[in-house]
Amino acid sequence: MFRNWLFMKVTAIILILVMISTPVIFAQQLEGTFLEGKMDGQSAARGNALWILAGAGCGIFGVGAAYFNKPAPPAYALVGKSPEYVLGYTEGYQNKARNTNVGYACGGWAAFILIYAAAGGFSTSETTE
Repeated sequence: MFRNWLFMKVTAIILILVMISTPVIFAQQLEGTFLEGKMDGQSAARGNALWILAGAGCGIFGVGAAYFNKPAPPAYALVGKSPEYVLGYTEGYQNKARNTNVGYACGGWAAFILIYAAAGGFSTSETTE
């Protein structure tokens, strides 16, 4: 009788520990794959230097277009990956590439302003003949 009671108690404790630890293990796996995808997406993201022309040619509107544009990650990086990884990769890639593109557009806009100012575009003196 004591042996049967001890066996039931040990079995109950093991089952409780398994039930408690299972969601924690799965949550860590899901979180890890999302974070891994996000870090991989951030490291793979490259901006497009053509946004310099958009900033120089369109000014603040070029910067706004760079901000609202969401660059798509390359499809070959997402083939065969879990949905969590794909979501994290896409989020990390878009955020990093967008920030880089906005930086390029701001640089183009600033370069245009500097060249325009150096050429005398902001002078207030008028010549009359």
